Amino acid sequence: MRRHRPVVEVPDVVGLGADDACAIVRRSGLVPAGPEGMPAPDDGVVVAQAPIGTAGAEQGTTVVLVTQHGRRPSDDPITPPPTEEADTLQPA
Repeated sequence: MRRHRPVVEVPDVVGLGADDACAIVRRSGLVPAGPEGMPAPDDGVVVAQAPIGTAGAEQGTTVVLVTQHGRRPSDDPITPPPTEEADTLQPA
């Protein structure tokens, strides 16, 4: 008879760096992996995952992380939105 493992919540790691995402998945009792049987990603930004974040999964279940190389949106400088005053000013 097969014993059931505890069910844990799958963390939502989309948008995180691969190292951070893998660490979070492992701390949840799950196993990070790349797509199509590849090892867990070690660089890039997670753009998709399966199962999705907040889903329930048995402890030890594999979470597939799809990464893309490049900068995270959080690395981009924040440009403040224009003020209303600047929008209504007319050249002299």
